[in-house]
Amino acid sequence: MMISLLVAALAAQTPPAEEKSPFKARVYKQALEMDYGPWIAATVGAGKDNTVYKGVVLSLDPAKKTNVLFDTELLRVAAVWTDGWLDLASRAYADDSNDYCWIRGSVRARTPVAPGWGFGDKLDDPRDPKDGPLPREWGRWKGLYRHGNRVVLSYTVGSAEVLDSFRLDNGVVVRDLNIGGPLTLVAGEGWSGGPLQKLAAGRHRLSLGASKGEAEDLAPFTKGGPALWEEPIITEGVRGADDAAYVVDTLTAPENNPFKSWLRFTGVDFLPDGRAALCTWSGDVWIVSGLDGDLKNLSWRRFAAGLGQPMGLKVVDGLIYTAARDQITRLHDLNKDGEADFYENFNNDIRLTTNFHEFVFDLQTDAKGDFYTAKGSAIWAGSLRMTEHSGTVIRVPKDGGAIDVLCNGLRAPNGLAISPDGLITCSDNQGNWVPECPINVIRKGANYGFAGHNQKAVERERPAIWIPMSVDKSPGSQAWVPDDRWGPLKGRMVITSYDCSISLALFEKIEDGWQGGVVRFPMSFPSGVMRGRFSPKDGQLYVAGMRGWSSRAAKDCCFQRVRYTGKPAVLPSEVKTRKDGLDILFTAPLDRESITPDAIGAVAFNVVRSGNYGSSEFTLSDPKKTGRERLEMSKATLSEDGRRVSLDLPGLKPVNNLILKFKVKAADGAPVVLDLNYTIHSTR
Repeated sequence: MMISLLVAALAAQTPPAEEKSPFKARVYKQALEMDYGPWIAATVGAGKDNTVYKGVVLSLDPAKKTNVLFDTELLRVAAVWTDGWLDLASRAYADDSNDYCWIRGSVRARTPVAPGWGFGDKLDDPRDPKDGPLPREWGRWKGLYRHGNRVVLSYTVGSAEVLDSFRLDNGVVVRDLNIGGPLTLVAGEGWSGGPLQKLAAGRHRLSLGASKGEAEDLAPFTKGGPALWEEPIITEGVRGADDAAYVVDTLTAPENNPFKSWLRFTGVDFLPDGRAALCTWSGDVWIVSGLDGDLKNLSWRRFAAGLGQPMGLKVVDGLIYTAARDQITRLHDLNKDGEADFYENFNNDIRLTTNFHEFVFDLQTDAKGDFYTAKGSAIWAGSLRMTEHSGTVIRVPKDGGAIDVLCNGLRAPNGLAISPDGLITCSDNQGNWVPECPINVIRKGANYGFAGHNQKAVERERPAIWIPMSVDKSPGSQAWVPDDRWGPLKGRMVITSYDCSISLALFEKIEDGWQGGVVRFPMSFPSGVMRGRFSPKDGQLYVAGMRGWSSRAAKDCCFQRVRYTGKPAVLPSEVKTRKDGLDILFTAPLDRESITPDAIGAVAFNVVRSGNYGSSEFTLSDPKKTGRERLEMSKATLSEDGRRVSLDLPGLKPVNNLILKFKVKAADGAPVVLDLNYTIHSTR
């Protein structure tokens, strides 16, 4: 087995300097001030012929002046450079930024993707993202160990197990290799030992300059090492006033922390003991305790850092998994000191381009234990590259084996869910060929409508719900209410929104699929709500969010609990569509006298798919006329038990958006003011 690990040294190479707006200058500074730990995963440009889609950047000194870029797909040292670190402006914040970060400084050695790898000549990079990683029988990235500030890479080359680590020895970059079998290493000029070495099993040392000594035994660094972030940070939460059925408690995040970690929460789940684990866009995982009682003593610990923009987190059998651009990572605390020591590659088969929008969103599991995540698409006009994984929902088996693409045609599928009976749903965002935000019920092999700038649009699978832009401009994840501890909504769905809100979703089974609607909860959040998860311990909904892309959010992050107080909740819980009308079941009785057509207005509109961004609203009577159209409601009646409202709408037809505007009263006289936004595919 022969693998190219490094080639000759060359002169410094950096991309052209870019001008920064005051906005970008601020976030650039904030990104660079953060202590990411001794490594960071990122897509990195190391030269126009040397792009690393899934890279690990190792910083060999605290000031990040000597760095190594390792390609976890091709198992190569892509670059070694000094006198600088990374341009993080683009990866740190998406607004008015594009694509991937570049190395900054003087490149001392590098390995471009050269002829012989088998990659085609595409654009200015001989490697095409469609080529993906090395075949598993050639080599396999296993993960990395962190021992204090020392990092040890773990991978296989053929049948050989390799531990690989870099360090500075009197200013010289030294590479220690522990090899569990024979392999041939092409080292190139600048590394001691000559350009070609046949290495037997054992320990080996290479250096980039004059340096002598024995290779280190790396095994002790794989057992767990000194903690870096031992001291917990204590914050005080705030309980909401119990003045409604559902109220918001604030679990104050440690935004002012010693590591200057930029907290923008993108995933949340719960450990078996009730603590919450949260991941951040900047690559951290934090664990917080003290979620019960008065919230006066919330204790936060930084558990992991350096992850490649994780957008989803799931706890399985007490272990934390994160879904990021480069891989699904399983985190191990080997010495039980409260920090992750082994960042295991659970699966890295999802292929990536350099487009910043290609996040891997959310992470869920089904009843069998298989994992599900959603992959964004490259969306900008200049994006010429796509892979077979762009805009898809992907299933990963519980053993981390070969992935299965369930569907395609998604643009920005920011969140998904799996119901107790196995229904898979996924959100998406408005865009080209996506006229407004949908909630899709995922069917194997289906296409959900989005087409990139270099793709031809095809007929799409219809969504269960079209959400009006006035209700939700950017839906996130979904969560099914598990039991009665969250009030009378067991078995219903809650949708989070990057638009700083949450909504109740209702689904109706029809003869050839699903239709349904949403009701927005009367509350807002200080940041975009990316994820929601019900705690098994207290049964309440916990939401985690961030501000990054265009947003009306006031804060960079939020972590809050939506708590059921026990007060009466009067909300729709079921809808049945029939010829010329709908029957709507409420969670509590309504006042009979208040149920009249005048108190329940009905308006409707359709949207149109096109290559334009989104769609205008069009009337039903004239498909070319923009606007919403009022529908005639001939009768509104209430069932004997006061819970089911029957509305007669003569001539009701399938429509993208029917909005029922309730201004009625509960049985106790309390006002009930809400909009039910409903999508009708069939009136039976």
